Amino acid sequence: MARPRGYSGADSSKEPHAVSLKVRLSRPSLSNQYPLPAANTKISRKASLSYPSDSTDDKFILSPNLTLPPSFGSAYVGETFACTLSANNELPEDETSRVVTSVRIVAEMQTPSQVASLDLEPANDPAQTEGLQRGQSLQKIVRFDLKEEGNHILAVSISYTETLIGSDAQAASGRVRTFRKLYQFVAQPCLSVRTKSSELAPLEVENKALGPYGKTRLLRFALEAQLENVGDGTVVVKVCGWGILLKISFLTARQQTKLNPKPPFRAVSLNWDLERPDKVDSQPPTLNPRDVLQVAFLVEQEEGQQEGLEALQKDLRRDGRAVLGQLSIEWRGAVGDKGFLTTGNLLTRRRS
Repeated sequence: MARPRGYSGADSSKEPHAVSLKVRLSRPSLSNQYPLPAANTKISRKASLSYPSDSTDDKFILSPNLTLPPSFGSAYVGETFACTLSANNELPEDETSRVVTSVRIVAEMQTPSQVASLDLEPANDPAQTEGLQRGQSLQKIVRFDLKEEGNHILAVSISYTETLIGSDAQAASGRVRTFRKLYQFVAQPCLSVRTKSSELAPLEVENKALGPYGKTRLLRFALEAQLENVGDGTVVVKVCGWGILLKISFLTARQQTKLNPKPPFRAVSLNWDLERPDKVDSQPPTLNPRDVLQVAFLVEQEEGQQEGLEALQKDLRRDGRAVLGQLSIEWRGAVGDKGFLTTGNLLTRRRS
């Protein structure tokens, strides 16, 4: 699980800042509650609930309320990291000699391979950038697609103008103050994908261009994919019948995932969703953390497909291997968080 670390940038002035920075994840989680046993009659059962209410099911561990996490928690490759940056005016109510204006927030993400500037979305009234009253806050939302594993650092810089007010209620002097904070977290994989391919006997079809006895050999391969849930949440997997279409989601979300076969190939699922005359709707399998699911697909060369045929023949002559395509996987979290993962090119075994 990822753990945050916060660092404060050095400031030339030792005087406390009039503006503070708070960072909160935009992604909430369901709040848990632990009801008392029904046999306990001396204490009200509502006493143990997180948010007692007449409409609350006190026998269910999840309450209808959402809770913001105190830290970054787990961040997964393929998901969109999102958090709220809040610059707060910390001047006391009885402070009349100073005002805060021109508050500005700048953020960047440092990944293992690059440093990217981040676009900030306003989370409240943009007019507050001109002046931040006592007790008010300027909030921005930052989003970043996580594409690499490893340490990530969210760097946030705050700048503002602190104006001193004279005895005549006029601005006497002003200064620009800045500070910078760094927040570190680790992006880790949510789904591990391992694949294996096997070549099958080719399918022979008639080729009229070669005469009445002409035959064309169409290549066929069996592709197996092993999916392992290496995240912290439960995963529901569904494989659709046309092409290689996987639907992977947390809990009950249903998001389409597919393998984009490279021409001249097409792909068909060989799993529990294989179309049959007596087909009935079946529940997709559930992957708890560390569970593994094995799925298989038939990849065939399309008859009469010329696109990609020349490249396929060159690959087989040069390396003895063929490129089948790429597997793309989409999922959603328990509260609707989207995730996306694409594998590299899936290759067949080298011919001996």
